Amino acid sequence: MSSSALAGHRVIYAWPDRKHLQDLWDVEADALVVIEWGEPETAEWIEDANPVRLLPGETIAPSADSTVTDVAPLPNGIDGILKGIAAWAAGYSTGLKWNEEDKLKADMMNRPDRWVDVSVEQVRAKCRALGMRPKDVDTVAELLQRRKDGRRFNVGSTYRNFRFN
Repeated sequence: MSSSALAGHRVIYAWPDRKHLQDLWDVEADALVVIEWGEPETAEWIEDANPVRLLPGETIAPSADSTVTDVAPLPNGIDGILKGIAAWAAGYSTGLKWNEEDKLKADMMNRPDRWVDVSVEQVRAKCRALGMRPKDVDTVAELLQRRKDGRRFNVGSTYRNFRFN
């Protein structure tokens, strides 16, 4: 079943994992009930999606300002890189494309000094503050984590020497 088939319908989702919740991003279901298996799996998604929450005995309205504003600027031009990636991803209904991921991978490989002083959590927070989809936030954060773990990337020949200015 395609998650887009849920648009305009009421949905009950029992024990979804992070990937399945991310598939619901921008689906515009009429209502979504999530039966949690574990709070950590859904807490960040709820914060990003900013839905009306119906809890026993109370209703929590979406916050008026759902953006994170107190995220410190990142060094070495990473702020600009992430803003560009967020803008690219926002231009597509499905989020970040393979070639944009390859550009990011290439920069992480070709400019390791740029990325050494920033943590995965700082990058994750900045991506969320820029309004990126949870799936794209996870993609960027996972790439940085893999690089910090010493892993190398297989980047296509078109972008192998790419570097952000």
